[in-house]
Amino acid sequence: MFHEQIKELLERYIKGDCTDEEAALLEKWYDRVSAGDGTRILTDAEEQRLVQELWGKIASREENRNGFSGRKLLLYAAMFTGVVAVLNWPRTKKMPTYTAIATGYQQVRKLTLPDGSVVWLNSATHISIRTDFASNREVRLSGEAFFDVKSDPIHPFVVVAGRTSTRVFGTSFNISAYPEAGELRISLKSGKVGIEYDHQPQQVLVPGETMVYDKQTGKGSMLQQATGEMDVWTNGRLLFYQTPLKEALAQIEARYGLQIIYDKAISNRTITARFENIALEKVLQSLSFGWDLHFTRNGDTLHVR
Repeated sequence: MFHEQIKELLERYIKGDCTDEEAALLEKWYDRVSAGDGTRILTDAEEQRLVQELWGKIASREENRNGFSGRKLLLYAAMFTGVVAVLNWPRTKKMPTYTAIATGYQQVRKLTLPDGSVVWLNSATHISIRTDFASNREVRLSGEAFFDVKSDPIHPFVVVAGRTSTRVFGTSFNISAYPEAGELRISLKSGKVGIEYDHQPQQVLVPGETMVYDKQTGKGSMLQQATGEMDVWTNGRLLFYQTPLKEALAQIEARYGLQIIYDKAISNRTITARFENIALEKVLQSLSFGWDLHFTRNGDTLHVR
């Protein structure tokens, strides 16, 4: 019964319905689990869904509307991901810990990791880096990032994003994994990477290839893309390449901190466009002209018809 209560509280917290007293109960339970007094209560699917929804909530504007400060949200997000790790690891092993770094809306940030690898974080992106990174080069990503990884054959570099895991030894590649989007993209600029998802055999990319993972169907497909286009956003540009129109709008929603409401269904066309001027008004003007869309903005809400 207690475990069912915890699961219910986690669900309610993500919806913004959790009170301070209930949050305190979650903290108390986490203390018990951290001390080794806990058993696995979530399935793999439940853990994955809750983690994705929680990080998506952190990246959205809903965090302030529900009365939780950004600091408290990050605290509970760290708590929950720690809980997942504790429940999955045998008690004889030490729980891995992570250092979290995030960007805000319309912010791009460059990081240099302890091994000399360079990571560019796009706006509204969250990355978690293992504290024992020297021996375990693993990071977890929600949002979009471009990686330029230092070669180390002994310690492979692994990026976990959604339900995909990308393993590399020394290469440069881009991952777009915004929670709001219905697809995840991994694009290889140089080197070679292996991608695993949904218990499928590892899929190897070569430069110029982009793997598109559909979150709803769990299937992946391949696109060819110019390598020079894969990291243009690190220089302040905005690029869509054979992107379904609704997916492009989901990225705009995350990038500019908007809530997009569709007054009617939009076509399933794809968009290929590069924006040098990424002011929101300019982007919307181009979409209106090129794809026959009409936008009405009211504060942080954008109506599309």
